Amino acid sequence: MKFRNTFGCIAIVFLLSSCYALRAYRFRNFELDDLGKFNAATLEKSNLPYQFKEGRNYSAAWQSYLDSNLQNSLTYGFLVIRNDSILYEKYFGDLDSTNIFPSFSVAKSFVGTLAQIALQEGAIKSFGDPVTDYLPWLLKSDKDWKRVSIQNILDMRSGVESDETYDNPFSDVIKLGFRRNMYRQLKNLKTDARKTFEYKSVNTQLLAAVIEAATGKPLPVFLQEKLWQPLGMESNAGWQTDARGRARAFCCLNATMKDFAKLGRLYLENGNWNGKQILAESWVQNILNTDSMRARQGYTNHWWSSRTIRRFSDSVQAQQFVAARPENWYIAKGQRRGKTYFSAYHTLPGVFAQGMLGQYIYINPPKNLIIVRMGHSWSHPSFYAQRFIEDLAERIN
Repeated sequence: MKFRNTFGCIAIVFLLSSCYALRAYRFRNFELDDLGKFNAATLEKSNLPYQFKEGRNYSAAWQSYLDSNLQNSLTYGFLVIRNDSILYEKYFGDLDSTNIFPSFSVAKSFVGTLAQIALQEGAIKSFGDPVTDYLPWLLKSDKDWKRVSIQNILDMRSGVESDETYDNPFSDVIKLGFRRNMYRQLKNLKTDARKTFEYKSVNTQLLAAVIEAATGKPLPVFLQEKLWQPLGMESNAGWQTDARGRARAFCCLNATMKDFAKLGRLYLENGNWNGKQILAESWVQNILNTDSMRARQGYTNHWWSSRTIRRFSDSVQAQQFVAARPENWYIAKGQRRGKTYFSAYHTLPGVFAQGMLGQYIYINPPKNLIIVRMGHSWSHPSFYAQRFIEDLAERIN
């Protein structure tokens, strides 16, 4: 009996200390109806809504190609916009244009954009500043944080020690998504300050903390003022928060497809929105330029380059593949389900805001094209979601 009581007490303590894991387990098969079960800050729709034009003059064959390929792909909605005109807009099941969709890591590109606005307004003095100029409490956990700049965080080159495993309920990224107080986790972060590219969601949460410290405003309030109102968002939206009201900046901005597309339009217009320069053109061009993206392994300022990818089990195979290619390729190291792999990348025109389960805002400047895809995972016999979008862009003349 004594043993059972002791075991029971240990189990209770474990569960109480790991209640985020229970929440993660509860929402492991995330559905749209689950959005209302999370705390969220409300983003109010714009007083001057912007609407894309209707221009659906595509051929029946083109529509059939999209309809047939998307029908069983677990897609919620798919939107194609060119020259500010909607070429294709389709929702599946009982969904429609009024639905709010989770963006997951698409939110990161919004946070990167807000960081640039804070820089332009002088709240952030320089992206070369040590992150500890704004978050001095990081020094208590690791003095090496003084060697990490804001730009390092923007480019996922902070050397932060954090587990980005999505299928482990006890990983750091899952804790970040479900803990009631995210700052407890942030205040214990370590870094090796190596400055090599490693995609870690906690970088975005640190960037959000920098923006809030610099501006003195909660992130959803800053987004409301600097993007949601100026870009003419048509619908109310939500940004999920922890129990303390802090936005889960790395993942959880939820909005309609058309409102997500407006971030893409801002970048297609070189940061200008109907005559107002919201973003510096140099910032936008640094993201859209394939050469600058290639120099940064296809990721900069919280945007992904459109890219061709080949994966290999070891570095030698990857290097041999790249050596035989006439184009400029680069090699990146990654992990999936605890196994290390090497990828060879070749950058293409276009960039992505990209989220887990296949959420995309794709921008193709040469074709003045925006494609938005929202869904639950991605299922297709021939294409990955990204490749399907890039293939579609190639088909559009």
